[in-house]
Amino acid sequence: MKRIHIIACLLCMISILGMSCKKVLELNPRETPSSGVYWQNENDALAGLLGSYSLLRDALTDQNRYYVYGDAPCNTFLITYGSDYDIHQLRDGSFDGVYYGGLDNLQNWTPFYKAIAQANLLIKKIPAIPASAFKVQERKNYFLGEAYYLRAFNYFFISKVWGDVPLVTDAVEDVSEARNYGRETQQKVLEQAIADLEQAKKLLPVTTENTGDRGIRASLATALALEAHIYAWMGNYAKCEENTRDIVNNPGKFNLTFITDSAEYVKMTVGHSTESIFEININYNQNEGSKKGIGERTLYDPFLATRKPVNTDDVPWLVNMETIGKIYNRFGSDTTDLRFKVWYYALDGRWPMLRKYASVIYKDGDIKRDPWFSNNILISRLSDIILLRAEALFKLGDEAGARTLVNKIRQRAGVAPTNPSLSGDDLFTFIVYERVRELYAEGQTYWDLCRTKKLGDFNDKFSGAFTQGNANYGRTYWPINRNIFKDNPLMKQTPYWNGRL
Repeated sequence: MKRIHIIACLLCMISILGMSCKKVLELNPRETPSSGVYWQNENDALAGLLGSYSLLRDALTDQNRYYVYGDAPCNTFLITYGSDYDIHQLRDGSFDGVYYGGLDNLQNWTPFYKAIAQANLLIKKIPAIPASAFKVQERKNYFLGEAYYLRAFNYFFISKVWGDVPLVTDAVEDVSEARNYGRETQQKVLEQAIADLEQAKKLLPVTTENTGDRGIRASLATALALEAHIYAWMGNYAKCEENTRDIVNNPGKFNLTFITDSAEYVKMTVGHSTESIFEININYNQNEGSKKGIGERTLYDPFLATRKPVNTDDVPWLVNMETIGKIYNRFGSDTTDLRFKVWYYALDGRWPMLRKYASVIYKDGDIKRDPWFSNNILISRLSDIILLRAEALFKLGDEAGARTLVNKIRQRAGVAPTNPSLSGDDLFTFIVYERVRELYAEGQTYWDLCRTKKLGDFNDKFSGAFTQGNANYGRTYWPINRNIFKDNPLMKQTPYWNGRL
């Protein structure tokens, strides 16, 4: 295993050094100079696969992209000019950064295309490795299934951020093979992601081989969950229901359990919980801890000894109390809610804190001047899929079934069941708000509100953004960085932002 990690690191270094060309997508994968002798056995394939996971981790953690894209624009946090200069403008729907600047990096999709390039290479190379070169022959299929999953995940993620994006499925092994691409329709990109997931579902194990890989390596449940989300995004709730059915009705099959113990529920955000379907490893004890991350943005003393705020702006991302009031008061939810009690701190004070990601380890021990953050990025968990299924059932006309699933989540939280008089759009809104309560600051809320067209409830800057002909139509997608247009006449700006930056 040590050799594998060394190879993965070498691949990373070579990839970075090899990306000086001007080609817009920087499609060079993490390949070794001796390509002809590299892809020979299980260890080679595993090293390449770990490189693919690492590239996805790099993309999502870069400038906290996962939370910046998925939470900041819908007012999950109170972020001010003084607390986080670059990010504060997202509350105004200003993804262009024209007035304040600072958003060039977030407008650049290159980190995700590096991860896609690696997945493309794995999909090309793994089938050519003899099955006999794997210690356990089934692992060849597992690794290939993971590669298909990772490509699908990256494409779904960037299509949510930018809408239409270039669709590249060919492996580029030499910079001379790189070519320019234009933007493909979101529909076609998502169809490719679904095709990849259909392949992944045939290849992936029902559960990960090793319990230590729970959640951080793809499995059948991981593929089902992602495909369900893609279909929901596309408005195909029949297929969403189909892909959520087995996970929700038979979680034990996938080694999943619905956590009911409050102490275990609190620890869930550290990672590897029995609810975890997919997450990005940020584990200090596995040398994957981070000096930055969402904990660094949200915590202060007594949860982070190095930050003792004096001024309001001393905490970069505070809990947005207007949003908290909306989701816990509008339909009568109250402060007995387990989530309200365990995820927040000092909500009635000057610095309302999100303490959801408070796994902090001090490298210098009791001195406490060198904090490292050790909370995994929760991509998908059982509660997410239960509520997604509730949404699908509602859309398919089964309000009773939807209500039952929402009440399952609420019972664990220790609050009253859904008001039985709620129906129609009121019930649908309640389901959406329940997702906000359950998945608060898990990088999902902005996408949930876009998918359900409820974003205007939380940020009126996006009012009309889903109505064709409205001046705000399409504003929810990000513009692309100006540098992406260099030497690529095929590239076009995101429609809403065309002419605005």
